[in-house]
Amino acid sequence: MEESDTYLMILDQGQERCARDDILIVGEERLGSADEVVRNQLHAITDLARLKRMVRRAAKAAGWQEILETP
Repeated sequence: MEESDTYLMILDQGQERCARDDILIVGEERLGSADEVVRNQLHAITDLARLKRMVRRAAKAAGWQEILETP
Protein backbone atom coordinates (compact mmCIF):
# COMPACT_ATOMS: atom_id res chain seq x y z
CA MET A 1 0.00 0.00 0.00
CA GLU A 2 2.83 2.43 0.78
CA GLU A 3 3.81 2.44 -2.87
CA SER A 4 0.38 3.11 -4.33
CA ASP A 5 -0.13 6.34 -6.25
CA THR A 6 -3.14 7.25 -4.14
CA TYR A 7 -1.22 6.79 -0.89
CA LEU A 8 1.68 8.91 -2.16
CA MET A 9 -0.72 11.62 -3.37
CA ILE A 10 -2.37 11.76 0.05
CA LEU A 11 1.04 12.08 1.72
CA ASP A 12 2.03 14.90 -0.64
CA GLN A 13 -1.22 16.73 0.03
CA GLY A 14 -0.64 16.40 3.77
CA GLN A 15 2.88 17.81 3.46
CA GLU A 16 1.60 20.69 1.34
CA ARG A 17 -1.08 21.49 3.91
CA CYS A 18 1.47 21.37 6.73
CA ALA A 19 3.82 23.71 4.85
CA ARG A 20 0.96 26.16 4.19
CA ASP A 21 0.06 26.06 7.89
CA ASP A 22 3.70 26.71 8.80
CA ILE A 23 3.85 29.69 6.43
CA LEU A 24 0.73 31.15 8.02
CA ILE A 25 1.97 30.56 11.56
CA VAL A 26 5.37 32.15 10.95
CA GLY A 27 4.02 34.90 8.72
CA GLU A 28 1.24 35.88 11.09
CA GLU A 29 3.64 35.96 14.02
CA ARG A 30 5.90 38.37 12.15
CA LEU A 31 3.55 40.25 9.82
CA GLY A 32 0.07 40.03 11.25
CA SER A 33 -2.96 38.20 9.90
CA ALA A 34 -3.01 37.07 6.29
CA ASP A 35 -5.97 38.44 4.36
CA GLU A 36 -8.24 36.30 2.20
CA VAL A 37 -6.31 37.13 -1.00
CA VAL A 38 -3.05 35.90 0.53
CA ARG A 39 -4.74 32.76 1.85
CA ASN A 40 -6.26 32.00 -1.58
CA GLN A 41 -2.94 32.53 -3.35
CA LEU A 42 -1.18 30.33 -0.82
CA HIS A 43 -3.80 27.60 -1.19
CA ALA A 44 -3.28 27.57 -4.98
CA ILE A 45 0.40 26.65 -4.63
CA THR A 46 0.97 22.91 -4.88
CA ASP A 47 4.74 22.76 -5.39
CA LEU A 48 6.01 21.30 -2.10
CA ALA A 49 9.60 22.42 -2.67
CA ARG A 50 8.41 25.99 -3.24
CA LEU A 51 6.21 25.86 -0.14
CA LYS A 52 9.22 24.78 1.92
CA ARG A 53 11.24 27.69 0.53
CA MET A 54 8.34 29.98 1.43
CA VAL A 55 8.45 28.79 5.06
CA ARG A 56 12.09 29.88 5.23
CA ARG A 57 11.29 33.19 3.54
CA ALA A 58 8.44 33.82 6.00
CA ALA A 59 10.96 33.85 8.84
CA LYS A 60 12.60 36.99 7.49
CA ALA A 61 10.21 38.55 4.96
CA ALA A 62 9.16 42.18 5.17
CA GLY A 63 5.65 41.45 3.88
CA TRP A 64 3.24 38.81 2.64
CA GLN A 65 3.92 39.67 -0.99
CA GLU A 66 7.60 38.88 -0.53
CA ILE A 67 6.66 35.43 0.73
CA LEU A 68 4.26 34.82 -2.16
CA GLU A 69 6.91 35.87 -4.69
CA THR A 70 9.26 33.10 -3.55
CA PRO A 71 10.24 31.15 -6.69
